[in-house]
Amino acid sequence: MSHLLADYVRILARGKNGSRNMNFEEARFTMQNMLSGNALPEQTGAIFMLLRVKEESPEELAGFAAAINELWPSNINADLIWPSYAGKRRQPFWCFLAMLLLNQMGYRILAHGTESHTEGRIYLHEVFAAFGFPISNSMTDLKHAPSLTYLPCAVLNPVLQQWLGLKSVLGVRSPINTVMKTIAPAGCVSVQGVFHPNYAPVHTQAAALNNTSCIVIKGEGGEFEVNPERTCKASTHLNDTLKDENGLISIPGKAPHIEGKLSTADIAPLAALWNGDTDNEYGEEAVLRTAALALCAIRQSHDYAAAAAEVTRQWEQRGQFNLTLKINK
Repeated sequence: MSHLLADYVRILARGKNGSRNMNFEEARFTMQNMLSGNALPEQTGAIFMLLRVKEESPEELAGFAAAINELWPSNINADLIWPSYAGKRRQPFWCFLAMLLLNQMGYRILAHGTESHTEGRIYLHEVFAAFGFPISNSMTDLKHAPSLTYLPCAVLNPVLQQWLGLKSVLGVRSPINTVMKTIAPAGCVSVQGVFHPNYAPVHTQAAALNNTSCIVIKGEGGEFEVNPERTCKASTHLNDTLKDENGLISIPGKAPHIEGKLSTADIAPLAALWNGDTDNEYGEEAVLRTAALALCAIRQSHDYAAAAAEVTRQWEQRGQFNLTLKINK
């Protein structure tokens, strides 16, 4: 008797002429069984690498995400879901200050992401820990979590973090790195950063299939963070409307090179900029542009100019507290 998932591996593995994409239900069933431990390691590796070679379709991405979304508890109180799986290598996590700014404006933000899995990168959980912001260690905490909280994906299911660590075994990232950026609790809007802009329409089309809302950009380092030196085009699925051809929200780059651009992912510059101890034009532009796009997501609005004006006013009035390193990194 063949294994439960053998037919689902076969869908992807029949060769150039016989293989096809999984449909939504096939992808969801496959991920449900992978999460529950019904898949053999050989099947998991085969599915991930076959998808890696052909690249995920919107239906496959949506089906996988739908299965993982079943892990969320109901009625999570969050205005915005902020996935973080790429880590930073060349720039500080300026997007953390965008989260903090929106939180100071009264919005509840739940970030989720990976623990460290690639040498030479800093990950968002390290930034939260360095500044003493809460990191949730159980699903039961989420309903009463503080208004700016980080959730390690291993808390959703430990196997998710294990799969993210497969790069050292397989030599390349697996599709799980893509899928994890697209998950969000029911009724919550998300922001997503991708490395390659051609992936953005796949993310927004998958969101449409799952009836979820999102804004997707080619982000600095693959995180949801605007690089102010480059024109940023944001693909969206907001208010049940899909806009991803050439990007509906287009933010022109400010200059080919902005003064103050750093070249390492240090954490300390975040406190220096927030506290006003230093001027960093690149960092400030990255924070404000990222926060404005995220505010568009929260409001499900395409009025970037209005959002940018509001976050700029809030930035100038920040300073309710100093951002202090609790852990030197």
